Amino acid sequence: MARTFICSVAYELGPETTDEAARLLRAELVARGFRDRQGERPLPRNAVWMPRVATEDDTTDSLHDACTRDLRLAAAAVRAGGRTMKLLRAWIQVSGGGTYGLAAGELDSPAA
Repeated sequence: MARTFICSVAYELGPETTDEAARLLRAELVARGFRDRQGERPLPRNAVWMPRVATEDDTTDSLHDACTRDLRLAAAAVRAGGRTMKLLRAWIQVSGGGTYGLAAGELDSPAA
């Protein structure tokens, strides 16, 4: 039976990140299924969320890791377009069974 969890991501960008790169990162995350609004109300500039369906084999840790991977890949896509940006840290919370904490590892690396 599939279960749905709410995954929230708040991230911090370095001062070298251009405004254009910050907007493109948010757009990349939205394109990957994250939402930057709750209803009509926009979330803070550095926060997104998504409902994520867990399969039988998924744990809250694997959903947390999937959010980290999505964030890394979105940042890599922005940098691949020639934009200057640096992800400093991210806070990810998976609600419903719950895991929370800082994203592990180097966020600037597209590796999983």
